Amino acid sequence: MFSSANDPLALLIELTPKLAKKRFREHIYEAWDHKCGYCEELATSLDHVVPRFKSGSSNRNNLVPACRRCNTAKASTKMEEWYQQQEFFTQARMDRIKSWMSQEVVELFVYSVETTPCQLAI
Repeated sequence: MFSSANDPLALLIELTPKLAKKRFREHIYEAWDHKCGYCEELATSLDHVVPRFKSGSSNRNNLVPACRRCNTAKASTKMEEWYQQQEFFTQARMDRIKSWMSQEVVELFVYSVETTPCQLAI
């Protein structure tokens, strides 16, 4: 969900969920220089690479900036199939999208179960 261990700390200082969401989205746009991940035009929306309709998450690794044209045209189609049919397709951008999707996710919480015996004082 986060790209580094410091990202959650930045969200803690936000006053409202709306501002936290704005910062989350802006970080994604900045990572892509505000360009569409598919055609490199100005990005105006975020696209779910694996569509929500097909159980795609809204985690950072599944969101890439997209222009309205690409986001609308792709819709709920499988990204690889749709993108390879586009005249602006490049293998370099395809590789960048796949690399983005495979980045390590930083977990906020680590759950552990300790198996120490409980003793009751009587």
